[in-house]
Amino acid sequence: MTKKFFAEMLVSSKHDRATSRLELCLTDAHGNRQALSLSPEALAGLAAALQALPVSAASHTGLTKMPDSFSVGRGRHESVVLVRFEDDTPYGLSAAQAAELGEALLEEAETTADAQYDLRH
Repeated sequence: MTKKFFAEMLVSSKHDRATSRLELCLTDAHGNRQALSLSPEALAGLAAALQALPVSAASHTGLTKMPDSFSVGRGRHESVVLVRFEDDTPYGLSAAQAAELGEALLEEAETTADAQYDLRH
């Protein structure tokens, strides 16, 4: 029998268009990582299993994707601000959207810095 991996966080996800597989990288409470490559059939089974969860379990704050890196730039051929997390496709935002996002990020960063969270051990 396979040893259980107790995933705590989704680190990254990527859709491999060539093979139609979803690649997920999970981490446990100790920072150990485990990569999964799921076929469309496995994803369908996983989706069915998730739908069968009780509402209370589904509404629990789930896994959060935490990028290892990000970058911000501007479009070469379009007047957009680009935001990219890891190797994902970048998001193109208008200047107004980028300014709004920046303000919202600052507000949330201040709120988060002031909040007291219970840490898992």
